[in-house]
This record gives sequence, C-alpha cells and structure tokens, in this order.
Amino acid sequence: MVKNIKGFTQPISKLVELNTQHFDALMDAQKKAADDYRALVQQRMQSASEIEDPIALANFVTDQMALAQSSYERMVGNSRAMFESMTGYNADVIQLFQESTTQLREEVKKETALEEEDR
Repeated sequence: MVKNIKGFTQPISKLVELNTQHFDALMDAQKKAADDYRALVQQRMQSASEIEDPIALANFVTDQMALAQSSYERMVGNSRAMFESMTGYNADVIQLFQESTTQLREEVKKETALEEEDR
C-alpha cells in the first residue's frame, strides 16, 4: 500500500500549475489583442466618419494601407512570440516529466523497500 501518496501526485500538481500559468498567459495575450483591435476599429470608424472630401478619402485609404501593413507585421511578431512561448512551455513540460519520472522511481523504490520490510 502506498504510504506517501503526495510523492506520487506531486508531478500532477506541478503539471496543473504549469498548465494554469501557461493558459493564463495565453488568455491575457488574447484579451490584450482583442482590446487593441476594438480600440483600433473605434478609431478607424471615427476617422471614416470625418471624411468630407476626396482628399480626406485619399488620406484615409493611404492610412488604411499603412495600417494593414503594420497589422500584418504585428501579427507576425505575435506569432513568433506565441511560438517561443509554446517552445518554452514544451521544454518546461518535458523537464517536469523527466524530473517526475526520476522522483516516481525513487518513491516506488521506497514503497517497495517498506513493503519488503513489513513482510
């Protein structure tokens, strides 16, 4: 019978904590992106409502083209950051599993030794 159940469940607790931190970070990034996009849409709608002549329309279209380019560049940057985050998360999970495997082996050895002593 397992006497030190915490030794066996500790890796699961660590994984849950790691997952929670990772998903919280992802959700925060998504919320910030959504908030930024909402503010941008509001700003662009205000700019569009102020168009009164062909020159203002031309300026608006030029601004929209520049905005599209900067949005694309931001999206590429965000994708890189997300990839780096996922790579770091993956490395953390692998390290956790390696450490957990070692820890679990030690716990199994301890439990086996205790059971043999009890016989």
